[in-house]
Amino acid sequence: MAAPVALVTGAGRGIGEAVAARLAADGWQVAIAARSAEQLERVVERTGALPLPLDVADADAVASGVAAVERELGPVDLLVSNAGTAGAGGVSWEHDPGAWWRVFEVNVLGVFLCARAVLPAMCERRAGRIVNVSSGAAYFRLGDDWDARIGSAYQASKAAVLRLTEALAAEAQPYGVSAFAISPGMVKTEMTAPIFADLWDDATVWTPPERTAELVAFLASGALDALSGRYVQAAANDWETMPERADAIVARDSHVLRLRHDA
Repeated sequence: MAAPVALVTGAGRGIGEAVAARLAADGWQVAIAARSAEQLERVVERTGALPLPLDVADADAVASGVAAVERELGPVDLLVSNAGTAGAGGVSWEHDPGAWWRVFEVNVLGVFLCARAVLPAMCERRAGRIVNVSSGAAYFRLGDDWDARIGSAYQASKAAVLRLTEALAAEAQPYGVSAFAISPGMVKTEMTAPIFADLWDDATVWTPPERTAELVAFLASGALDALSGRYVQAAANDWETMPERADAIVARDSHVLRLRHDA
């Protein structure tokens, strides 16, 4: 029986590389996507993965990439949409509109296009899982704690990923396909390090990318399929015990993005 197939985007470095390495070590056939062919080559040497140089915001490139995975490895059993960009910080009215929107193209449109490319076959086989990487920036309260380092495009796009994931999970549930949104916590990568340089030496702030890889492997096992559509934090949640607490989580309608208001 052939090994299952995983596609990991944003896998040229950081979190995506850690996820690809973990899945490969667990016996998955792995395809890795990123815009940088040079970065992909380095990860291929480490993992033996199939490289796919592409932009996740390009619909034709995504469709061609998924077709290549299916041709070379087989149907995609697990999609990990990790590709993302932070954009610029500062106040919204000082942002270039094109640069602001590019964050949405990568962080939201990219997630949609990748899901769109793999879901028809997953639903036909009645099997498959999708993991979309969001962020704590999707929901933390602004105001007195507003941080100029995190731009509105990033915050809004990562919130959109949570809602998109919940919608995908609801749509795919009748076909036996699950979808999850996750947060890796504060991971020291080439994207985050320049933004949070003043926190660089505070080891308590950073979460190793391997923790996210462990969570992805746990989700890939099917252990949390009863919680499809929900949001799991790699660093902050005790997700190893969530299967035993699944009924309570569903009853409380927790691990989801909701609006609280007075009657």
